[in-house]
Amino acid sequence: MSQPGDQTSQQPQIIIDPAQMGGVWSNFARVSHSPYEFTIDFARLDYSSNPPQGIVVARVSLSPLMVSQLIDALGTNWKTFVSKSMPPEVQEDDSGREYGQQESDPPSAST
Repeated sequence: MSQPGDQTSQQPQIIIDPAQMGGVWSNFARVSHSPYEFTIDFARLDYSSNPPQGIVVARVSLSPLMVSQLIDALGTNWKTFVSKSMPPEVQEDDSGREYGQQESDPPSAST
């Protein structure tokens, strides 16, 4: 049983600065890495210029562990989104893969 003050059972309280509450829009992301961290640059590209030009709206550096957790969280949330938001007839393509699933991903069991 958890004791008062036991940090392992408590969820973190996240506070967002009101100036950042609106977020930013990104239509492009670039990932780079070193042996110690990954960096994701989120950018807004303007495709009306030739070549397209853009500006980085956020740069996020992550540990390898955080990248692994992010991949898992994105996968879980993507599957939930597809099941709730995509019509059943487009949730699987002709090959039987779920919408958005990569060819190298193992097929998931239908429930």
